[in-house]
Amino acid sequence: MRRRPESLAGLLALLALALGGCTAVAVDPQGGFPTVASIVKERTTQEVSWTPGAGDDPATVDAVRSLLDGGLDAEGAVKISLMNSRDLRAVYADLGVAQADLVQSSLLHNPVLDAGVGLPVGGGGVDVALGVAMDVIDFLYTPLRMRVTAAALEETQLRVASAVLDLAWRAETAFYRHQADEQMLEMRRQIAASTMAAFDFARRLREAGNITQLDLSSEQALAEESKLDVRLAEVDVRTSREQLNAILGLWGTEAGWKLKASRMSDPPEQPMDLDRVEARAIESSLDLKADASRIVALGEQLGLDRTSGLFPEILVGARGDRDAPEWEPGPSLLIPIPIFDQGQARAARAQAELQRALDARYALAVRIRALARAARDRVQGYGERSLYYRDVQLPVRAQVVQQAMLQYNAMQISPIDVLRTKEQQIESAARYVDSLREYWLARADMSMILAGRVPPSDALVQPTAPLEAARRFPFPTIQGGGR
Repeated sequence: MRRRPESLAGLLALLALALGGCTAVAVDPQGGFPTVASIVKERTTQEVSWTPGAGDDPATVDAVRSLLDGGLDAEGAVKISLMNSRDLRAVYADLGVAQADLVQSSLLHNPVLDAGVGLPVGGGGVDVALGVAMDVIDFLYTPLRMRVTAAALEETQLRVASAVLDLAWRAETAFYRHQADEQMLEMRRQIAASTMAAFDFARRLREAGNITQLDLSSEQALAEESKLDVRLAEVDVRTSREQLNAILGLWGTEAGWKLKASRMSDPPEQPMDLDRVEARAIESSLDLKADASRIVALGEQLGLDRTSGLFPEILVGARGDRDAPEWEPGPSLLIPIPIFDQGQARAARAQAELQRALDARYALAVRIRALARAARDRVQGYGERSLYYRDVQLPVRAQVVQQAMLQYNAMQISPIDVLRTKEQQIESAARYVDSLREYWLARADMSMILAGRVPPSDALVQPTAPLEAARRFPFPTIQGGGR
């Protein structure tokens, strides 16, 4: 049986040329992380690092222990959370996914090898057909696909940076809540001690016949109520401590840390810069930047769907048929006929997703403005309230206790009255603690907003379920490289 070697050589050369376009491309899972680290450092001065697949880094373990040994404060809580959170490492993995999508979009479709064998029924030789074809229009669509995935990678980087800011905010606010709970427990114990002392004195007065049973029962009820308040405060302390441990990723002996300061600081003398908070919040918003990148990606996807609707692929190649003893080579062309699917549904879907993203971004900007104003008012209001308690209300309560002691020494009031004024003084101090806690929480919210991130817990900015689904909706599947 004779064959034409030159024909088969040409066919194999074409096959080798097609396969040569499908070279291996490495995917760096950390490819997008330097951008994230730069964004975080620019907005918070915090440095973040990430080694994919690494377990507990000894240097990280030592750094965490060093921060805990000196007593935990708000800044230390933020640092520990950023270096020790496995939840954050899981979010970092999204960068590897987006980077892989970008590489995938740059790959050409694999060539298609077609082979057929004709078995003779009435005798004769076996007919063999070999062909190889490649999607040539894929060369034109590759830049469009890459623009879509490049925008998606940028959106992922901004979203991951937002997750870092979220964790820093959660660590800071959880610390302030626990610190406030610790201070409130101290207040409740003081009140309980005061009410128990009043009850003991009332019991002695009752034994001497100087007060009624009603008066004694009233004092006992106050004393028992104060015990319940102490118990509730203890539960709050333990709960907020474990919430903070979960955020910091601490367990075992590391979870036995102590606070550097058991009491919250007063509002600083230098007030927070609250000028132009709306404009600054909009300018720095990572949420809006991420939505803008998503809109770019959706726009590119719309262009890709419209372009590739009629001709998703055109296969050009070579074919060789062996009829009788010789090979008969020749070109081949495969073009899908757009009779049923002309891409109109994909383009309409992309158009709807783009419009949805545009409307959601506008609504988000409105909510960010409202949140910035609300946070500014909370910082100012609770700051002023805290200072008023410190400078006016607490000194007045101290004067009341002092005057009560003078009257008691003059035998004008009973010891119970003195204790009651002391309880009222401690209650005012507890309200002062509440004001301090709300001030520092509001300040953390304001700092986060100005750093470019919407506090996730604020109901004022929570999008409705459809809008949230729109922001999280995955991009359409992007074909490329290998079928």
